[in-house]
Formats: sequence, C-alpha cells, structure tokens
Amino acid sequence: MAVYNGPSCKRCRALGLKLFLKGDRCVSEKCAFERSPYPPGKDKTSRRKLKSYTE
Repeated sequence: MAVYNGPSCKRCRALGLKLFLKGDRCVSEKCAFERSPYPPGKDKTSRRKLKSYTE
C-alpha cells in the first residue's frame, strides 16, 4: 500500500470536509480548511458539476 507524503490539508479541502489528518491543528483556527474552505487549485472558486450517473 502506498503512503501519501504530500500536503494532507489539501486532501481535506479537495473533499470539502475535515478529515482531522493533523490532529489538534484541525480543531484550531489555524486549520487550512477554516482559512480557505474552497478546493485547492487554479479554478478554486468554480463548483464541480454533478453528473447524473453519480447521484
């Protein structure tokens, strides 16, 4: 099984919910999800379009 060594807060922001991967930091106001609750990347303000087959 592979180990993810990248930025763990980016995964929280991409999914849109807190995963508490950093422990106490996710509870504090320093959490990346609290500071910027939108997904990471260039087009972060645009929403993802839901497909009919994913419902």
